[in-house]
Order: sequence, then C-alpha cells, then structure tokens
Amino acid sequence: MHEELTLKKFIDLSYFDNLALHYLCNETPPQTLALAFLHGDQKVVGSILGVLDQKRREYVHSLMVNQKDADLEKKEQATSGMLIIAENLLTRNLIEKKGQYYFGVKKN
Repeated sequence: MHEELTLKKFIDLSYFDNLALHYLCNETPPQTLALAFLHGDQKVVGSILGVLDQKRREYVHSLMVNQKDADLEKKEQATSGMLIIAENLLTRNLIEKKGQYYFGVKKN
C-alpha cells in the first residue's frame, strides 16, 4: 500500500505517464481542470492538455477564458482537488507508483 498523501503539490503530476494523466483527466470535471490550469505549473498543464482529445481541450480552454478572473482560492481548491482525485486513482489501483514516477495501469 502507498503512504498517505503521496501527492503533495500540483508539480507532482509531472511524474505521471500519459495513461495516468488520461485517467486523471477523465475523473476531473472540466471546470476543475480549467481552474487548476489557470493556477498550476505550466509544464504540468501542458502535459495534461496533451492527453485531452481535441474537443475536450477546446472546451477546457473556453472554460479557462470564462474563469480567468476567478478567486485565487477557487483556483487553489481546484489544484488540490486534482491531487485528491489522483490519490483516489492510486487507491483504486488505476495508477501505481514506481520510485518517483506514476504509471497508469491498463484496464482489462
């Protein structure tokens, strides 16, 4: 089993492979993604945007435009929410940690 709160900061998501990011995006509501992207590390945001299909990416971009003036607290809550969702994926064994990296587990 993994220890409590494996993921402490948004930048920790940079250690996710594409399948792990794909699972995270599917579990995270688009509005939360948009708010987190406005506040989170741009390298991580770019990696996550890269795994979204074009239609969903365009939708999240439109939400980002609409929410760019949102309170900092809401943006911070969104980044924290993504970490909680990622932790949940770990406990559900859809993502596994190997060393400092996280890998999506292929579903059968």
